Amino acid sequence: MHYLVTGARGFVMSVLVKEILTIEPDAVVTAVDLHAPDDMLTSFLAGHEGRVQYVQADVTDSGTVTDTLARATPDVIVHGATVTHDAQAEHRDPKRFIHANVGGTTTVLDAARRTDCVQRFLLVSSGAVYGSSPERLLTEESPPVPDEMYGISKVAGELITQRFGRLYGFDVPVARLTKMFGPMERPSSGRAIMSLPYHLAAAVVRRQPIPLTERTLQAGGDWLSATQAARALHLLARGEGEGNGTYNISSGIRTSVPDLLSLFGVDPVEVPAEAADADMDSDTEHGKNGIYASDRAQRELAWTPTDLKDQVAEYVEWAREHPDCFAAGR
Repeated sequence: MHYLVTGARGFVMSVLVKEILTIEPDAVVTAVDLHAPDDMLTSFLAGHEGRVQYVQADVTDSGTVTDTLARATPDVIVHGATVTHDAQAEHRDPKRFIHANVGGTTTVLDAARRTDCVQRFLLVSSGAVYGSSPERLLTEESPPVPDEMYGISKVAGELITQRFGRLYGFDVPVARLTKMFGPMERPSSGRAIMSLPYHLAAAVVRRQPIPLTERTLQAGGDWLSATQAARALHLLARGEGEGNGTYNISSGIRTSVPDLLSLFGVDPVEVPAEAADADMDSDTEHGKNGIYASDRAQRELAWTPTDLKDQVAEYVEWAREHPDCFAAGR
């Protein structure tokens, strides 16, 4: 099987590429990203060099994307290239989210429909589509109510992807990711805001407490490691599940911030919001900040995430082996 993965230098997509290459000994991957692979990525994928080809390309560039697909002739495309939410960036340049997330998705789909090889197009979406929904437990049937340009762009991308599937007859499953953490998470041009677990791992590496606001210690969330998400994404990419189905990829469980701190073995120190590594509000635990039911993925993909304790332990081990990922100022 030949997979083409966009956004392959990003932390979830890089973990997915490793999952594919590890589980499928005959698989090859064309890893597409706006940036050339760095030492961290090539080291992460060490041992699979002969089965991964790196392509530096902008997914909004129609000519380059079309040429890349024509050369690669992939069976499956996993479209993970995205610009994630950042309030300052949204205010400064809101059109960037539409250009990258909607324009890029449309460009890759349009190139895919011009080939005779692509059988499945997996869109990696986000729980951000649930936006300001009042629901605290979100299922795939919960209506999207996006309240940021990022979520708006993801809803648009889902609708466009589904329409391309109907028009041109290839499978177009959609995966909505919950709050992600894990190996290879690091700042990038598409990801400016790090997860709370990233900051907790940094505190472990530095052997320091983590600065948090008082209200954060009353909050909770639905967190999932990229290694667990990659297993589900791989199953969807290789043909499991409905060809046009939408799947929450999540733990489906609320974990309180104090419990998360305990799993990492990190102590908090209360600080004002401007000095905090994270600021969460328990009063907003609904919609995109709620819990995403993963029953459909567990049932149709025969996928069940491991216990969060084990996910955290795996991440902490990786963090200690890669302290440069948590260098001061990142």
